[in-house]
Amino acid sequence: PVSCLCPPLGAVAVLLSCHPKSPASETKTVIGAHVIAGLVGYAVVRSGFANYAEAIAVVLTVTAMSATKMVHPPAGAYVYWYVNKRMGLMGILRPGLVGAAVLVASQMMFNSTLKPLLTGKIDKKKKWF
Repeated sequence: PVSCLCPPLGAVAVLLSCHPKSPASETKTVIGAHVIAGLVGYAVVRSGFANYAEAIAVVLTVTAMSATKMVHPPAGAYVYWYVNKRMGLMGILRPGLVGAAVLVASQMMFNSTLKPLLTGKIDKKKKWF
């Protein structure tokens, strides 16, 4: 069974909180890179590579992220972890992709509601409902 512990999500949280305008923090990049990592991880686990499986998965993930212009470093760490733990099909969704989606949603909520209140930069013309 897979626990909720997913170390690469800590790096996702740092990127989203400390560097929200970075290309690696864009929603499509975070989600897309985790989809890529999950699919590559699943393919490598299913292929039965015994030696260097983690390295092969990371190389394939970085190559795919570069080709799609969705480079998100924590996804490279996630695919390593995925292959190392020999996750199955559900590993594509959880904990990596679901966790990344929850963090992206949390960041969006924070930036649109709490951050303006904390900084005093409230857009009075913005309609909330």
